[in-house]
Amino acid sequence: MSRRDDDFRDAARATATDEAPMHRGVYDDWDEDAATEADYEAHSHGLDFGLLLLRLGALALLPHGVAKATDLDAFTSMVGSNLVGGQAPELFAWLIMLGMVGLPILIAVGLFARPAGFLCAAMMSAIFALAILPRFDYRLLDDVGALTGESALLFVALTLPLTFTGAGRWSLDSMRTAGRP
Repeated sequence: MSRRDDDFRDAARATATDEAPMHRGVYDDWDEDAATEADYEAHSHGLDFGLLLLRLGALALLPHGVAKATDLDAFTSMVGSNLVGGQAPELFAWLIMLGMVGLPILIAVGLFARPAGFLCAAMMSAIFALAILPRFDYRLLDDVGALTGESALLFVALTLPLTFTGAGRWSLDSMRTAGRP
């Protein structure tokens, strides 16, 4: 081991004890000795509860997907009338419907929450960009003053942070990865 590695390890150990630790103490090859038992409990349970509530909020997308699944023929014709969806309406209708049903469930239970959050945010962004914005009667605000397409944007704002934070300790991801974020 070189002198440079020792200096780096000493600097990392000093900053780990001087500053508040990050989200969770995770074994790190670069800093083998700095992680202590206190690092594993560094954040409060309020953060985990907040992430749980954020994940459960994604379940609001589930009724939209179930409604599309119950009348898939009408939804397929609606998708077929769109410029992009008209290329393969059955495929796009099935993908959107499965995304609106499956992704909120994965997010709510915290299983593969990062990719599911990203896919849900990407799907709702695409719906906003391809189905709401190009309409001929598009106005920024509707008759009651609400943002047109605000539910799609709210689902983006609800699920995109989970891409960066993960599901938290109270999730299947935490059980699956032995507590690693």
